Amino acid sequence: MDRAKGRAVAVLHDDLMVEILSRVPVKDLCRSTCVSKPWRDLITDPLNRKKLPQTLEGFFHGGADGHHSYGHFTSLSGSGECVPPVDPSFSFLTAKLPGVERMILLDSCNGLLLFGCTREDKFGYIVCNPATEELVTVPSSSASCPPPPPLEEGYYDANDGEERFAHTFLMFDPAVSLHFHLFHIWENRTMVKVETVHSYSSETRAWTDRSSKWKRGEKGGEWGLWGKAIIQFTYGRALVNGLLHFVVSRVRKHEFLIVAVDGKGKTCRIIGWHDKHASAEATFIGQSQGHLHCISMNKQSQRSRMHYFTWLSVWVLQDYDTQEWILKHNVSTSQLFGLLSCPIIDFDIVAMHPDHNSIILVQGSNQKLVLYDMDSKELCALRSLGEDCMFIFIPYVPCFMESPFLATKD
Repeated sequence: MDRAKGRAVAVLHDDLMVEILSRVPVKDLCRSTCVSKPWRDLITDPLNRKKLPQTLEGFFHGGADGHHSYGHFTSLSGSGECVPPVDPSFSFLTAKLPGVERMILLDSCNGLLLFGCTREDKFGYIVCNPATEELVTVPSSSASCPPPPPLEEGYYDANDGEERFAHTFLMFDPAVSLHFHLFHIWENRTMVKVETVHSYSSETRAWTDRSSKWKRGEKGGEWGLWGKAIIQFTYGRALVNGLLHFVVSRVRKHEFLIVAVDGKGKTCRIIGWHDKHASAEATFIGQSQGHLHCISMNKQSQRSRMHYFTWLSVWVLQDYDTQEWILKHNVSTSQLFGLLSCPIIDFDIVAMHPDHNSIILVQGSNQKLVLYDMDSKELCALRSLGEDCMFIFIPYVPCFMESPFLATKD
């Protein structure tokens, strides 16, 4: 009887409670420590802590030379690279995978990282968990598929004069399943069309070609659902309700839509985004506290061939079914940076905090990575970046759960 009273819930064993709490959002988990002393002791126990949900630890990124997409880590606490949670050079990957010639860090999702790599003159992927040093290699989606470039880079084909962009997204939600998915898409910017779409499942260990389903102009084609549009790969992404969300801009109507696809690469939902301010444009989407968020800015007319903005708005899709956007926060560039207006090219949103009301962004003129807290309305510097500050930041949320779909070596 005494032992039962010492448990967080008298009728449940602590191991079962930890299993239940591992599926609770981080914010609710923190609140649960106030329920009782047994609950607090259970949650803060070092043996249990790694089994429970983690929050955003920081960002992997390249160096000031801009030649690598990783190798450095910036902590969200502002401690820089003093105590990185894992080796940011990922030496365990090259030790376990001899012959890897080049790696590009492409994406992250809930503790897993996605690399594109060249190995034995063949392009492929590495999906790994740096916290457990587990990994699995994934072949390219087709024999003719070249390596996708890093974000904001494209391929220009001199033979046909066309420019193509590609990106591969990683989808993983350990609260739902230990399986992961990859979603790979090639877009022809010159012709304004999607050329190839492939999806990969760790369950089947195979790629599925969905290109024919995305052909614009064909009856029932998924690309035709939103018409002539360009995918905005640099506008963020969000995994909400098990679906991957990304932004497309419709060319003729000059409006933004958010497209949601499942792990099989099927378009499941198209969400309209309409800011009440006609001059505002969608700039970034992300997931925070279980909801889809969209950040917009008012785009001013050109001055000296540059666009400026004077404020940012943060909107939340509180009700996913009604698709009603609710204004969450407004902040002016005067409050944010002490400037009446800011050049758009001098500003880059990196991420929304998944558990707190804060935004992580880069301001080029100050060459710093900063965090803006919407609750306190304060700006906190995280890191000085140097002259080449516009490199890619990949968010990292540790996951200490071992997976049967990853291995300690390939």
